[in-house]
Amino acid sequence: MAAYRLLDSGNLTKEEWKQVRNILDWFNAYLPHPPKKFTACRAIFWFKSSAEKSVKKIWELVHVLRQHSRHVEVHKCRTLGNILYEDEFQVAAFPSQKDSRITVQ
Repeated sequence: MAAYRLLDSGNLTKEEWKQVRNILDWFNAYLPHPPKKFTACRAIFWFKSSAEKSVKKIWELVHVLRQHSRHVEVHKCRTLGNILYEDEFQVAAFPSQKDSRITVQ
């Protein structure tokens, strides 16, 4: 949501706007979408560490967001409970006492 708001803000240079738009388009093209019946509600999506290209792209986006004073928290998690959806790149899960989160940046 923050990336789309930044695109609409008018605060990006042409190059930055293209960069953010390209990153979002890449995710829409290459990241699988959960089934239509999936409802996220409180689910949090996590990238798998093996999804190297996705992780690289999200760091590019984080960099631009932070350059424009958008608050971004990055978390890692060794284990997740309450997994609702999973594909080869990502996992969606409800927050759980079983999660072993580590705040990174």
